[in-house]
Amino acid sequence: MKIVFVDDSSIVLDTLKSLILEMIESKMIECKFINDSVSVKKMIEDEKLEYDLMFVDINMPHVDGYDLASTAKQILKYKFKPIIAITSEYTDESKELGRKSGIDGWFIKSINQDSLQSSIVDTIKQLYKN
Repeated sequence: MKIVFVDDSSIVLDTLKSLILEMIESKMIECKFINDSVSVKKMIEDEKLEYDLMFVDINMPHVDGYDLASTAKQILKYKFKPIIAITSEYTDESKELGRKSGIDGWFIKSINQDSLQSSIVDTIKQLYKN
């Protein structure tokens, strides 16, 4: 399974990587960690981003997570690929914006190893069930 993590904070990306290092080393998953949402949007538009699951930070400069999700969900190649928001915002307004933009799930910061690994494993199970 190919997973892409998009967050403007290198510290957050390093933390995420450390939490799932076992899964990466065991070859259960392949991951890309990208801190430039503008380049991710361009890769999506050009259909050059390869992923089965994408985690996106909601609050990023220039291109936010809602914009990335909305862009991806408008392209057939990505339309049915799950996108999980990584955020500390979980208000009714943010949930509604997420729903409208194509966010499939929410991963609330603070992140811990068990919850991140469980989220990935649950998504893998859902993908292979369908």
